[in-house]
Amino acid sequence: MSLLSVVMPTHNRPDQLHRAARSVLDQQVTGLELVIVDDASTDDTPDMTDRLAADPRVVVIRNDVSLGPGGARNRGIAATKGDFLGFCDDDDAWLPGAASILLGALEADPGLGVASSWHRVVHEQSGREVDYRGPTHFGSAELLWFNFVALPFGIIRRGAFADPIAFDPTLPPCEDWDLWLRCAFERPVEVVPHILYSYHQHGGDRVTKVGSGSRGGREVFLDKHGASMTAACRAYHRAVIGEQESGRDAMLRSLAESAAHEPLATSFAASVLAVSLAASQVGMRRRDPGMTSRLLSRMVHRSEGDRQPDGR
Repeated sequence: MSLLSVVMPTHNRPDQLHRAARSVLDQQVTGLELVIVDDASTDDTPDMTDRLAADPRVVVIRNDVSLGPGGARNRGIAATKGDFLGFCDDDDAWLPGAASILLGALEADPGLGVASSWHRVVHEQSGREVDYRGPTHFGSAELLWFNFVALPFGIIRRGAFADPIAFDPTLPPCEDWDLWLRCAFERPVEVVPHILYSYHQHGGDRVTKVGSGSRGGREVFLDKHGASMTAACRAYHRAVIGEQESGRDAMLRSLAESAAHEPLATSFAASVLAVSLAASQVGMRRRDPGMTSRLLSRMVHRSEGDRQPDGR
């Protein structure tokens, strides 16, 4: 019997932790363990983890000093025993059937390295919900541009990869993007077309800040993976970093600098930026936030899927 290990970092969020933990423990699969990593909480979180640990499937680890999202997850990974490895944030939830559907996808395709899914975005203050349906098929060429997996939700066949599964703690909030990309360099990553994860947006801090567009994380991501990118992809990331640092004018200056050396590549990067902006506005009106990702995945695949990192 294969064991599914789920790692859940937490910090100062006992009530939401209970909901998240129950969503994993209530999955109808045999062979399940939940490793909760209390990342130096200062409230009643230890009381909640003690109650959850009454379930023999729960393992609790406490950090005396906060290690951050990547470090906390890595400590949890080191304590797991499963052949399959999954993740859930302490303020989110796995929806019913999530584990069995993703494990089924992995078992149906022995070559598949990672299975993820679409997700539901829940705005806790307003109660508004919207489903995010991104692309289902893509490879490392597309993931170098965008985090199409979007969340730290997925199940990994951990024995399928040459190196141990671990997050890069220097990359918040891009550590999940970096992990999926490294997996995609070795094995296919698939997003099954089912809503299986509930992502909760609220006013408080997250253990992980989804928004892989954060400037600091994107800069490190570009430094780490730039050699694997085409010239257009690098120009795109530099332009996004410029916009996030100093606004639209900085983005345009970055594109102009890139165009002086790589005009064709920069033209495509500018097209991606323009399509992204227009599609996101249409997607919001249609209550279809994943429309942008689906469109950009096809756009990048058609243009860059077979190109080499030097941009030719």
